[in-house]
Amino acid sequence: MFRRLIFIFLVITGLSCKPNLPDPIAQAMEELPEQVDFNIHVKPILSDNCFSCHGPDEAAREAGMRLDLPDAAYAATEESGKIPLTPGKLNQSEVFHRIISEDPDYLMPTPESHLTLTNRQKAILIKWIQSGAKYQPHWAFITPKLPALPAPKIKDWSNQPIDLFIGQKLVEHGLEPSPSASKELLLRRLSLDVTGLPPSLEELDAFLADDSENAYEKQVDRLLSSPHYGEQMAMFWMDLSRFADTHGYTVDRFRDMSPWRDWVIEAYNQNMPYDQFIIEQLAGDQLPNPTKKQKLATAFNRIHPQNMEGGIVQEEFRVEYVADRTNTLGKAFMALSLECARCHDHKFDPVSQKEYFQLSSFFNQVDEAGQISWDNAMPVPTMLWTDEEKDKLLKMLKNDIAKAEVALVNIKKEEQANLESWINNQSYKNTRFYNPSKSLIAHFDFDKLPIQDRIKPTVQGIMEGIGEKSRQPDLVEGYKGKAATLNGDSWLKMGGVGSFSKDQAFSVGIWVNIPANLENGVIFHTGNGAVLFNRRGYHLYLKENRLEMILAHTAPYNVISNHTLEDIPRDEWVHLLMTYDGSSKAKGIKTYANGKLMASEMSRDNLYKDILFDGNDQPGIQLGAVWRGRGLKGAAVDELTIFNKELSPLEILEWIQPDLLAQTLKKSAKDLNAEERLSLETFYWNNISPNYQSQLKKLEAARSEHSAAVEPIQEVMVMDDMNPKRNTYILERGEYAAHGEEVDANTPTSILPMPEDYPKNRLGLARWLVNDKHPLTARVAVNRLWQQFFGRGLVATSSDFGNQGEMPSHPELLDWLAVTFRESGWDVKKMQKMILMSATYRQSSLASKELQEKDYDNIWLARGPSGRMPGEMIRDNALYASNMLGKALGGPSVKPYQPDGLWSVNGGQYVEDTGENLFRRSLYTLWKRSVPNPTLHIFDAPERSEATIKRQETNTPLQALVLMNDPIYVEIAKVMGMQIATQQDTSKAIQDAFRKLTGRFPKEQELALLLDLREIELKKFKEAPEKMDGWLNKGSYPIEEKPDRYQWAANTVVASAILNADATITKR
Repeated sequence: MFRRLIFIFLVITGLSCKPNLPDPIAQAMEELPEQVDFNIHVKPILSDNCFSCHGPDEAAREAGMRLDLPDAAYAATEESGKIPLTPGKLNQSEVFHRIISEDPDYLMPTPESHLTLTNRQKAILIKWIQSGAKYQPHWAFITPKLPALPAPKIKDWSNQPIDLFIGQKLVEHGLEPSPSASKELLLRRLSLDVTGLPPSLEELDAFLADDSENAYEKQVDRLLSSPHYGEQMAMFWMDLSRFADTHGYTVDRFRDMSPWRDWVIEAYNQNMPYDQFIIEQLAGDQLPNPTKKQKLATAFNRIHPQNMEGGIVQEEFRVEYVADRTNTLGKAFMALSLECARCHDHKFDPVSQKEYFQLSSFFNQVDEAGQISWDNAMPVPTMLWTDEEKDKLLKMLKNDIAKAEVALVNIKKEEQANLESWINNQSYKNTRFYNPSKSLIAHFDFDKLPIQDRIKPTVQGIMEGIGEKSRQPDLVEGYKGKAATLNGDSWLKMGGVGSFSKDQAFSVGIWVNIPANLENGVIFHTGNGAVLFNRRGYHLYLKENRLEMILAHTAPYNVISNHTLEDIPRDEWVHLLMTYDGSSKAKGIKTYANGKLMASEMSRDNLYKDILFDGNDQPGIQLGAVWRGRGLKGAAVDELTIFNKELSPLEILEWIQPDLLAQTLKKSAKDLNAEERLSLETFYWNNISPNYQSQLKKLEAARSEHSAAVEPIQEVMVMDDMNPKRNTYILERGEYAAHGEEVDANTPTSILPMPEDYPKNRLGLARWLVNDKHPLTARVAVNRLWQQFFGRGLVATSSDFGNQGEMPSHPELLDWLAVTFRESGWDVKKMQKMILMSATYRQSSLASKELQEKDYDNIWLARGPSGRMPGEMIRDNALYASNMLGKALGGPSVKPYQPDGLWSVNGGQYVEDTGENLFRRSLYTLWKRSVPNPTLHIFDAPERSEATIKRQETNTPLQALVLMNDPIYVEIAKVMGMQIATQQDTSKAIQDAFRKLTGRFPKEQELALLLDLREIELKKFKEAPEKMDGWLNKGSYPIEEKPDRYQWAANTVVASAILNADATITKR
């Protein structure tokens, strides 16, 4: 009985015992809300202070403690046996003891982490543990559901859904909505937001005079239908897609991908559904029967920076391009920092390193080069970008080729009797098959120095290499007389001979003696470096103990290539012969070893541009080595012969193996086997039939004409997956060569498992993104649209919806918008109109001091949006107001004014455009990643080396200097000054100029100041006329009506003052 009483006493004592909290924490506990929400209150604390050591990343996890998952947090750790969190029991929760400890060796977070918890944060964690330590999934990883609309909370205010959600939050925070903005400022705000351009005076006056109930809605509809809408939307998408006109990295040369920008503009103007917009950009090429535009759309995946620096590691940068696409997928469509999972499991979000590389597998199948071509060839894969007229021409020229090929077949039919007679009469027994005098164009025998071409002795061969030029090779005993030895580093350059186009047939033969220990090396080629020009030319390689034959415009995609199925003899002389028939087909390449055709397999059959370099200076054939590539160290070469025709098997046999040919010639016609008869037929058509030979020349001419039409056609980068697929591996520490476990394409299960019936390719990935259950895509999209109009998203961290991102300010509104957007068929314009029609958007942006103190960042939206305009909008606003803005829509990028010498940093030369191109919309300004256009970059336009979801916003003296002194703004002021000076009523003219630039009438005091400024400047210019030159003597815009120079200059200063006004550069 006594023992039982003791036990009851101890239980009661234990249950009633509560830990004593330090006074500051106890006080903070009293100030907490009644209920602590995991996502709102607790997880931000854990994510910022705990997850880096006790989160998803197993490699970084300390003490075996994991706090990001409830099952792990509720279980005893293997290292200490202690339980991190025991729901409802503080004393049994290790986390509680750690966060209130004053012992630096026990305290968590540790002093070494330089992280500390405030008393309020400690109180929140304590209250959460007391209330059951209940976890909730991260809000952004839960599929949004349509919330119920709140009841109206604000009397006499809008009852539209958006306004109901906003009104609810305003009431909760003791705020009231602001009155509507003035009509003139509202139209300017709307016009700038939707088209990036201000309203004209006529549009302003018409709206001010329109008292109809739907006057504003008519303006919304008009602007959403404007072709300039697509340009404005494209500006934001260019940032997100990291679009630029140059490749990036150090060399940073020009590339023209403007057709893709035009596709984006057109897609927005046509209101392409957002799900289709995503699908076509990620996987347009994998749609059934894709159109040219759908293929073009996939350039989204290719416009990342690409490197052409010499000496880089191909695979390293190819892997970087794959990583870029994967990271951009995360930022652009899911607002996740996937890049944080490349080297290890994500420290904050539930994305493992394995899942990162499973995602990257979707983008790892592109047949591309890590080092792009130095000759500015568009990085492959590419597509010829043709218009309807060019398509018709190419179709006609292809028909000409087809007709020429049919004519060859018909000649065979017509002359079949002649062929049969030639064979049956055994005329072949008296035929000379190998007759080099007709086709041999070069012959180097290497018997003496200097090495000379026996056909044209003035052509000499020299040894060249890195650091050496114009030396003669060492000679040794060869197959016939002497031979040249090779050291693997220097190449024999044979005087520029041996260059052919892809439409010309040729044959190249050489005797080689290759050491047995060599597995790889170049035998001959007509290129300029191994990868420097992406193998432009034709090549014969020893590759992994097989022969590889290549004709390339831009490897590895725009090529034809075969590889032999067997090795060649080593440590002995062997004759190798590569022949090509001029067809631009892989089957047209053949390789012979000692006169016998080698069995081969096609690697790539996709040559659509020429193998010659631009210009007339061709490198010609080179032997034994290649710059920055593998050579034939220790090998020797002899008897190089080059023919301007495809040698037939019998010609080759008589040349290399005459004894074998003799055996065939002894046979009577009826004893010939099928292979021997076919060889005789091939020889007959190509060497005896004059009609067939004549038609062959016509076929070559037709092919050449087609190639001449194709060569100048622009290429655009697109996606095209390899077949078979490339294997994908987890890269340990993210390093390109550290292959770990092999993985298949898949998606992170914590976001949404990929449905089994989806194809495991980019098309399946795109459909996964727009799946109705996907928790992120619709939310991220509507948040960006909201940010576009309000300057801040409902989720302020619009590029990060993960655990490190901010919570939505209006979570129910965000989900309502996301579900509504998806259920509308992903209708972008409909969603935008809904936002623009809301009373929330139409509020005045003016804020009282009290409102600014309560909500400085306008999180709760008790006032309308305002902010300094982007650099593009400032420039376009001024050009439009002055009537200088170019009218063209789309097209190549242009070069407006820019200070001299900026491009010299990497060897470039900037030649500014002329005429209208100087004054086109800023969207079309040529964007060089290493040296962005300063007029726009100073106003925070990003360099676009990576996806930018929200630009940084700065306010610097440089920006003021640009507006005052940049040539474009001085010229705009000059033109507007002319417009003021040519009107009779100066006061009215200045008022109109003010309205064009600011959207509103000037206040009486403002107009008076501007008139006073005009008089002051007029007096100065009359006293010192030379000061007018800086205002009036520069610029390219044509001035048809030139007023009095004094009046003109004074009005120009007035226009410049308005251009620099806060009212001009701020959208309110």
